Amino acid sequence: MSAGEFVLGLGNFPWLIFFGLVVGALGGFFGVGGGFLMVPMLNVVFGIPYNIAVGSDLGQMTGMATAATVRHMRFGNIDFRLGFLMIAGTASGVEAGATILEVLKTAGTWTINGHPIDAMTIVMSLVYAALLIFLGQAMVRESLRTLRRTAGAVEAAGGAPPATGYVLRLRSLKLWPVVRLPASGIESISLWVILVIGFATGFLSGMLGVGGGFIRMPALVYIMGCPTVVAVGTDLFEIMFSSGYGVVTHAFKGNVHLVLVLALLIGTTVGAQVGASYTRKAGGPKVRLGFGVLAFTGVLMVGVKLVLKVAGH
Repeated sequence: MSAGEFVLGLGNFPWLIFFGLVVGALGGFFGVGGGFLMVPMLNVVFGIPYNIAVGSDLGQMTGMATAATVRHMRFGNIDFRLGFLMIAGTASGVEAGATILEVLKTAGTWTINGHPIDAMTIVMSLVYAALLIFLGQAMVRESLRTLRRTAGAVEAAGGAPPATGYVLRLRSLKLWPVVRLPASGIESISLWVILVIGFATGFLSGMLGVGGGFIRMPALVYIMGCPTVVAVGTDLFEIMFSSGYGVVTHAFKGNVHLVLVLALLIGTTVGAQVGASYTRKAGGPKVRLGFGVLAFTGVLMVGVKLVLKVAGH
């Protein structure tokens, strides 16, 4: 179904603005675009097809990320060199993900428990669930360990958790070219590590309609060793570009509904400003703990949607 064929009832407009306000606040706080909750929410609550939810959510995400980026820029939370380096990998990843979604859109239906379910819903729901379970449990376990170790003390300047052996090995990788990221406190790291993270998160953005932040933010913290608040700000800066590219490529594929974008954008723009103001106040471990809990909320939503589909509701 294209955006032109989908009709949005005006009665849903205020509710969509409210959802946008909540998701925007979460995005500004955690450094994620919120699409990993917004897209399934649009599908579950409003019955909006996944392809339109993906394309339209990328549209509002571009505006939300821009507003939050301006806020984080004032706080000095952005590593601009890192953000620009990631864009090269992200752009190619977005195009690859959008192409996969087009294939799923025309893949037909599968019959489960005697009920036909479109392949796009099944595949995307399973991908969402797998990613969110992995990230959620990793974030919750690490943040709880950090909070216990510091006995409730706020992490200094929102810094990164202690570097693991895996992080140290990646930092010591001397595969040319090697770059220095002083704003993140990283003396040297291979450019290929940055590009691979950019491509992977760009792919998720193009396929799932997410900013890629729910992968990128943890990757910047745990794989590269960036301080949490810098990872949040840099992630939003990168989302601004990746989502912008994503909405353009989805618009050409008929997956963007302008009225839906407007409703979501009104809410997320305000919410993002509020959320960004509290990132540094909460401290790194608490931000990561909240992120993990939010990820499991997303898993629950996706699971409920699949169960209802299989049951024929």
